[in-house]
Amino acid sequence: MRIVRSTQGVVGISAVFFLISITTNAQEIGFIEDSSLTLNTRQWYSHEIAHKANFYRAQTSGGVRKVHDRTAWLQGLKLDYVSGFTQGGVGFGLDISLYSAVSLERSKLATAGGSNRLLVDKDGNVVDDWTKAGVAALKFKISDTVIKIGRHQVKTPVMNYSDTRTLPASYDGASLESQDIKGLTIKSGYFNRGTPRSGAGSQDLSPAFGSRLVTSDWIAYAGAEYLARSGWRASAYASRFEDIWDRQYMGWGRQFSWYEIASDLQFDFYNTQSSGQQVAGKIDQQAYGLTFTPKYKNHTLKLTLQQIKGDEYFDFVAESNAINLPNTLLSLYNGPNERSFQVNYINDFTVYGLPGFKTNFWYVKGWGIDGTHYDGGANGIYSSVLKQDGESHYEVGTFLSYVLQSGNLQGANVSGGYVWHRASTNQVEGNVEEFRLIINVPIKIL
Repeated sequence: MRIVRSTQGVVGISAVFFLISITTNAQEIGFIEDSSLTLNTRQWYSHEIAHKANFYRAQTSGGVRKVHDRTAWLQGLKLDYVSGFTQGGVGFGLDISLYSAVSLERSKLATAGGSNRLLVDKDGNVVDDWTKAGVAALKFKISDTVIKIGRHQVKTPVMNYSDTRTLPASYDGASLESQDIKGLTIKSGYFNRGTPRSGAGSQDLSPAFGSRLVTSDWIAYAGAEYLARSGWRASAYASRFEDIWDRQYMGWGRQFSWYEIASDLQFDFYNTQSSGQQVAGKIDQQAYGLTFTPKYKNHTLKLTLQQIKGDEYFDFVAESNAINLPNTLLSLYNGPNERSFQVNYINDFTVYGLPGFKTNFWYVKGWGIDGTHYDGGANGIYSSVLKQDGESHYEVGTFLSYVLQSGNLQGANVSGGYVWHRASTNQVEGNVEEFRLIINVPIKIL
């Protein structure tokens, strides 16, 4: 196996040796007792099919070739060590994760450039395998407040980590999460680099849409989430993506019951304005999401509405998938001024004697995509939306999943499905179909 080396990998290996050196002293006070070591394996397969005028570009010995099929097939390995905390006023801990991926499909023609699913070099050759330190973070605990410093992962509506490929993304920086007040969770963080889902090493922070050549030195956020005993919940966050945008998020939701029907209502709102030196151009945008989810016994129905108000894409930090809006599936339905709705049906087969087995069927429609009034100024990175005038698209999808309920491999799961996406001429995703099969097997070592 060929290993792609990086300075981050050296940091990870050094941290492992540091961990080994302190375990003996820490064993008596909780560092080891609350530790876990898990090998997570994930096999990730996708087959994309482009239709009509859509195609992929494969680099071959005879030059670039247009093809209508693209395949990604990888085996991912993730060794996760999560320590407990030492005792005392300030508890100390350590999280280390080593990531490795092996490409099982290596044909230049079949992989057709790889997209963001697998790692290829500038000549279109698939990188056989790569390894890196996915997580390497010190952590400190004071009461119910945890501070992490180093490479790690967070989950908020304004900064997140994406885990939609063979291995997840992660970020370099610091974060705080406090649950000292009952029902209230306070979160804040600062990150200055990211490590992508498909590849070794780290990269500058950039927007996911527009241009990856535009970068920012850091993103910072702060916010809180509150859950009341009555079932109400609320959250609010503010963030700054330096010299690109300032963003505020508010969420509100409630669970309630009517006879045998349990329901959930959720409202999400984002306000985004360009800030600082506006290196990505002028941005002025609001995004709204409304989700109503009634559930009767094993049947769950999800109904959503979503609206983007602004002449650019709803964007987020690359590899973060920090979009807490309901219509985020194969397509994100985040086009300029786009409106969309979703109907989603989930069936839990436990009542039929198949615990752990679920099916999911959905239909999403987006329309009114209009970027003809976009004016980002000299630095504007979303000028491609100027071609989008009344664009629309839809997708139909089905997914099946099964989670092993007991035994030595409890938690192992398999999921797979097929999605059809059809779009008008200038909608960005185009006319594609995709089959995915994902197999996750966690092996608990400690």
